[in-house]
Amino acid sequence: MKSRENRPRAACRRLTVGMGALSFVLLVSACSEPAQPYETPKALCGVDVSADVLDPLLPDGEKVSERAQTASGVKRCYVSVDDKVALSTSVEWYEAGTPVAEIASKTIGADPSDKVTADKRYSYSGKGGAGLMRCEDSSTIDKDVDGDLYTTVRVGGDPADASAVLKMIEAYTSAAPAAGECEVDL
Repeated sequence: MKSRENRPRAACRRLTVGMGALSFVLLVSACSEPAQPYETPKALCGVDVSADVLDPLLPDGEKVSERAQTASGVKRCYVSVDDKVALSTSVEWYEAGTPVAEIASKTIGADPSDKVTADKRYSYSGKGGAGLMRCEDSSTIDKDVDGDLYTTVRVGGDPADASAVLKMIEAYTSAAPAAGECEVDL
């Protein structure tokens, strides 16, 4: 027969176990939902890109920032999350007719064996890709340049889904001319 003195201890023990289980459930549910308190940018250094296209390539974090840099014929845009570069893009000249797979091979984390679209305009993988820009008349940009403008996208950190990278390189490459990238003196 149990004494009345043990009843409060047993109730306290059940309450402690119950509270521990509840705490564990709350902790697990809090960890399973990604926290992304920053607002995904709608443009990358002036080039409009849908947040739906960009969001899958950015990690969780507290704040997002971007920085543009132009040097040695290359215009770059760096997107950082919590002060770590999460994604970078570029617009750069290459000799006319250079295969997009070769451009991608010069992209950090990409190599010549990456996927190439049927029209051979884009090359991509989970780490990044390249695209051939369509400018109305690139010969007016710089009369001394016989080349084409290409865009690149590089994913920082872990590789992303390759189809998400393809969507990003397509969106960025298509939007770059409207943002004036064809007229930029690199």
